[in-house]
Amino acid sequence: MSKLIIIGGSLATGKTTIAKFLEEKTGIKRIAMDDLKERFFDIGGYRDREWSKRIGHVAWPVFQQLVELHLEHGEDVIAEATFLHPNDADWILKIAKRRSANVFQIWMTADPSVTRERFIHRANNERHPGHCDALEHVIEEFDKRFFCKTFDPLELNCKTLVVDTTCFENVDKKGVLDFLEK
Repeated sequence: MSKLIIIGGSLATGKTTIAKFLEEKTGIKRIAMDDLKERFFDIGGYRDREWSKRIGHVAWPVFQQLVELHLEHGEDVIAEATFLHPNDADWILKIAKRRSANVFQIWMTADPSVTRERFIHRANNERHPGHCDALEHVIEEFDKRFFCKTFDPLELNCKTLVVDTTCFENVDKKGVLDFLEK
């Protein structure tokens, strides 16, 4: 059975860091929603926050199709996105069943005040400008939506590992890798 490795969680919890680590250590292809959006920004340009959201709506079905394409070919795949929308679990369960994939969920979490600080640093230093998440535009919205709570893993009835990255230096990366071998 192919492995469908879901890496989800709120903003700035370390999804990309862990997904890239796993890709490097396992050779499993990583499909990341933010990478797709950034390529779309490079091709189609970027303007404002609303444009960024619309690009996300365009990129999402491509993300889904790429993940499923790997499973269709019997390949393991790492799917990296926030997975915070109610219908995300339905989509994952549907393609896992259709492609006979074994689902592993790695749910990233951290203290919201820590993720807020990471987000601010990232927005000011290393984020693709197409996301249009400059602080003056989004911090109030994101404080209400993301930085005032933690999010629970998706209800997938699968092997799930919750990784708390509040202190990223304490994350047991080998333990995350070992989780995929169980």
